[in-house]
Amino acid sequence: MKKVFFLVVMFSMMTSTMFAGGIKTDYRNAIILAYSQANSIYEDDNIKLEIYNEQLWATNKTKKTIFIDLAQCFTFHNGAAKPMFDPSKNKQDDDKKASKKGKSTKEDEYITIAPSIGAKQNETFVCNMSTFIYGNYTTSETPSNDFTEYDKRLLSIVEELVSESKEANPKGKDYKGTAVRHLTEDESINNIGASVAYAFNKNTENWTNISLSTWVSDVIFAPYYVEMPQDLKKKDKKGFGIKETAPAVVHVRANSPFEFDEDRSPIIVCDWEGNYKKGTFTLAPTWIMKKQGTSFWRVLGAVFTYGATLLKPLSETAYKKNIHFDGANSDWGKLSYASEVMKTGQGD
Repeated sequence: MKKVFFLVVMFSMMTSTMFAGGIKTDYRNAIILAYSQANSIYEDDNIKLEIYNEQLWATNKTKKTIFIDLAQCFTFHNGAAKPMFDPSKNKQDDDKKASKKGKSTKEDEYITIAPSIGAKQNETFVCNMSTFIYGNYTTSETPSNDFTEYDKRLLSIVEELVSESKEANPKGKDYKGTAVRHLTEDESINNIGASVAYAFNKNTENWTNISLSTWVSDVIFAPYYVEMPQDLKKKDKKGFGIKETAPAVVHVRANSPFEFDEDRSPIIVCDWEGNYKKGTFTLAPTWIMKKQGTSFWRVLGAVFTYGATLLKPLSETAYKKNIHFDGANSDWGKLSYASEVMKTGQGD
């Protein structure tokens, strides 16, 4: 009887210990690119340009409509220029940003920026700035197929950061440590910028050309996971009160390189996945998108439509995200590598 009692006590102690420190974190690795805040803004008497949240935004400071001629505008990445205007794609039909964009002309070559009305107004979206960054990298190739000095420095720093991260778990195959580098402009691994032509009349010949560019001042290799918000249920949606869904939070196991406004973040968290033996890695966005599951009615409809309803893509919910630096020495419990961004998270 005493032996049985002893075993019960020991089991209880082990169970309580397990639950006390039983946090499990499904994580992935990230390359965090922190751009110089001082260089991310251009401003004159008429217009303000800002690079934040991976995009270029414009604000009209005057009482007149401003026209941006996309045919005269360019984006820059590591010294290479690319025209902003793409005739094959209507840049004004992006539903996600339609409320913040100006209305284009039939030629679809202009962005209009509404006059300032004194009160706070939304900035106008101009273009994405991170598209050059994402893609597959090898020891001799980059997504842009332009092997610049920036690319060479990026590959060298990734080698250093990954090796340093591995030292936190030398016997394992995963990268669990945090590694950081602060860079000068001459040492930077990435430079993005834009040249913009604007005027107060789209038929004028006198366009004002302005430009801005910013560079990565800090690069971090660290684990991260996504904390998803609680979706509103049907019962929560009743009535007419304010019912706002909280943003998703990207938790980074590192210290913040500097203070920044979460709504205007100059920091890009890139999902990183690499193969050391093959010398390849991929940088992908950490956009938080969740597909709606297949419902009973969708499956039932397929019975009567010979599967046609199943061919329709599932709808997706896009979540606003905030970046939170938990600290390089934060206790995340047991770390387990996750196969996808949406499979990361923390639980007991």
